[in-house]
Amino acid sequence: MSLLRGTGMAVAVLAALVGTVARAETPASRVTDAGATIAVYKGPRIQVAISDRYARYYPGGQWLLLDTEMSATGGPISISRSEIAVRTPGGEVIPLATQQEFERGYPELVSPIRQANFFKEPLGYFLPEHPRELHLFRLHGVGWVWPSAVLDPFHNCYGRLFFHLPNGVQKGRYELLIRLPKNEVVIPFTV
Repeated sequence: MSLLRGTGMAVAVLAALVGTVARAETPASRVTDAGATIAVYKGPRIQVAISDRYARYYPGGQWLLLDTEMSATGGPISISRSEIAVRTPGGEVIPLATQQEFERGYPELVSPIRQANFFKEPLGYFLPEHPRELHLFRLHGVGWVWPSAVLDPFHNCYGRLFFHLPNGVQKGRYELLIRLPKNEVVIPFTV
């Protein structure tokens, strides 16, 4: 009887330790490099690929531009634009720009957007390949702007993310942050 009780206690302790280790796993451990300027995150709810090519090779200015591909891995999910941010090398968390901030900054963004379009990398890392725009920003007041990124497992949503950094884009390690209901996606990249 005491052997059975001791075995049960050992199993409970082992299960608690294993559970602690599983919860301690950082979301960044699900990130792989798919090239010099592409990082791919595959998690239980979403998958995200980012290209930091423009930011890496043309740093400067007050705007950080990231090309993205996103899709859901389970059921549909809506990610409010307020749930998307970037952590700078100095530790400051900068939210995704609003459409109004984007429109105010557009005169200084015209040239970087054209350059980023020229150097844009293909981001076709997830199946199925049914592309759809993220619609988080619109150029020249043309098109739709959605308050959320609406993801599902049947579409790959593409779009450029814009972050206004008042202190300018500095060289160093950044993190794209996406807050989900049960966890936070952290995708590190270097400029």
